Amino acid sequence: MTPDRKLEAFFAADRPSSRDYAFQIEVARRIAKRRAWMTGLALIPWALIGAVLLWALDTAAGPYVGGLADTALPVAMALTLAVAGAGAALWLTRRFSAG
Repeated sequence: MTPDRKLEAFFAADRPSSRDYAFQIEVARRIAKRRAWMTGLALIPWALIGAVLLWALDTAAGPYVGGLADTALPVAMALTLAVAGAGAALWLTRRFSAG
């Protein structure tokens, strides 16, 4: 065996293996999904703080803006339904999409 052949055989043993792209895509998808869940869960304390602050404002300013609540309730319900519908549509799109 010539020195060139010996070097070629030596370097051939160190060649990287082929990449599994399907595995890499699945790992990246799971990481992105976990990050999305963690981001959503991190917002829960802020939502609770906001709810407590709004409750405190409502009890403090309730007598002064009592008429405003009567007109704001239908708007708030419509916005809640719109956001819930958009969230459900997004979830269903991601749930049943290919991939």
